[in-house]
Amino acid sequence: MVSLKSLTRIIVLSCLTTMAHAEMITIATNPVGTFFYSVGAAVAQVMQEKAEIPTRLKPMSGSSTYSPLVNRGDIDFGLQTAMDVTNAYSGIEGYRKNPDLRVVSVLFTLPLGIAVANDSPAKSIKDLKGLRMASQFTSQKGNKMNTDALLATGGLTMADMQEFPVGEYGKAMAAVGEGKIDASIFCVGCAAAKEAAVNLASHGGLRYLPIPDTPEALVAIRKVLPGAYTKIFQPSPATPGVNVPTRLMVYSVFLAASTHTSDDVVYKVVKALHGNKELMAASAAVMKTFDPSMMAEANTVPYHPGAEKFYKEIGQWPAKPR
Repeated sequence: MVSLKSLTRIIVLSCLTTMAHAEMITIATNPVGTFFYSVGAAVAQVMQEKAEIPTRLKPMSGSSTYSPLVNRGDIDFGLQTAMDVTNAYSGIEGYRKNPDLRVVSVLFTLPLGIAVANDSPAKSIKDLKGLRMASQFTSQKGNKMNTDALLATGGLTMADMQEFPVGEYGKAMAAVGEGKIDASIFCVGCAAAKEAAVNLASHGGLRYLPIPDTPEALVAIRKVLPGAYTKIFQPSPATPGVNVPTRLMVYSVFLAASTHTSDDVVYKVVKALHGNKELMAASAAVMKTFDPSMMAEANTVPYHPGAEKFYKEIGQWPAKPR
């Protein structure tokens, strides 16, 4: 007769063997040290510990690089902003069409603004005219759109600026911190923004330029980024550069997959994410903005059937706009 202790050991060994032989799932993220990488690590932790899905991260230069790999099924999941996944799926804004992309879940909301050294004479976005500005973002096409949308709130375009081409916005933020340029889009509270603020200590730190609180400003943003909105952020030690209440731009970041990612895997992933906000927030602070009641945000990209199945079960279907 098999003892309870022996039976438990057999079950544990069986589970470990099953996981060992399970197919490794890959999540593409932005480079190590970025918001996207930390969130990818948090998602991978939940997948492994709560859904028992072996997972590894694949940091790359940006979503423009890995969207085609996710579309082909070479990579199972990728983190993509609302507009990046839309542009990649539709084949616009410099993307080739990636028709097999599918959205899975909103992961977090990303606040962005244009920041300058605190002693800069620029007090508003319209004051940036003629200054040196990060541009192009060849590895992150979405950040070119972010820049265009934010400049438009001040009645400007990149043609009004002295361009400083970069591959990705981590380098753009570093360039502001090093005094190579005057302004760039900045994430709020991310490691690169905090580093730039420290590097600018002799200039009084960093300062985000406010978006005007007008209907025209919101129209200008949504002409470029239909799903974006604005929100006032309060000063906090966690968000250097927000020195006074400041209106900034916000949009969602999604976990995306493709038609090649199995329905069963996607279903298990969204179920695990739904029940484990605290675990993810402990690994990546930005996941405090993860809302289990708003995982299915409306998007022009179709949802993955595995995700749709779970959202129907919990009453989050059909997906709603913010």
